Amino acid sequence: MVYNSRFTLLSEKEILKINLFCIKQVKKLNNQNIIICAEPYHCSTEQTVKYVNYFKKNGADIVSLIFGEKYYSDDQLYGHFKKVHEKTNCFLLLHQQILENGISSDPPFVYYSLEVLRKISKLNKFLAMKEDAKNETYTRRICEEISNQMIIITSGGGKKQWLKAAKYGCTSWLSGVSNLNPKIAIDFYNYYKLKDSKQMALLIKTIEEPFFKIKDKYGWHLTIKAFLELNKNFKRYERSPLKEIDKKEMRMCKKVYEKIKKQIQIKKLEKYLK
Repeated sequence: MVYNSRFTLLSEKEILKINLFCIKQVKKLNNQNIIICAEPYHCSTEQTVKYVNYFKKNGADIVSLIFGEKYYSDDQLYGHFKKVHEKTNCFLLLHQQILENGISSDPPFVYYSLEVLRKISKLNKFLAMKEDAKNETYTRRICEEISNQMIIITSGGGKKQWLKAAKYGCTSWLSGVSNLNPKIAIDFYNYYKLKDSKQMALLIKTIEEPFFKIKDKYGWHLTIKAFLELNKNFKRYERSPLKEIDKKEMRMCKKVYEKIKKQIQIKKLEKYLK
């Protein structure tokens, strides 16, 4: 996806390179794996079509599309996605988020209308939607009205938020703390299927809630990078104008990380962290 991958800071050459790298690695693990590639935040409809076709040609199963331009009308919005749908032969994912309003308004942003989302969901190549507006009431309405047409993936609020949306037809959530170890999400989902609310609550309380508390202080993107370094996944370096968490902030992150590790041991959970 656009933000976690730092597409906003990469050149076009780098964006193509990282997508091809991901295709290669995911298919190398298992050729049956599904790989979702992504376009950058800002580009023309014509350029979006080129990205989709290029990724499809090189092995992508689905391409995530995001509308980064200012919003002026539903016709403009739907027309963009319809044209991409018509000029490509690849399954698509809608990265839906708050839109900057090109017409003066207070606040200066708008949500995708449910009407335009319904229209996009009926385009048969659109299989899924990342619901990134982070508004619980809005998310519920989307799930109730559109989840029969496409897979809805919640973003923000973690597993606790997803459990609310799941009641209304949402089947998936975007990985958060599971970046540290995918088995956290796998185990949580298995507990969900078993209706084991005790184990689900334990994972949320032990791992997710302590992390969310500190990420509210330093921000999601920088905090998860700090935790990935603490977990020996990779370094937390950022490219300007982003700036990685400094040494003092890193010490605070480390305290939380070590506390989570200790609680995992006390609660006799699997060894999720290194």
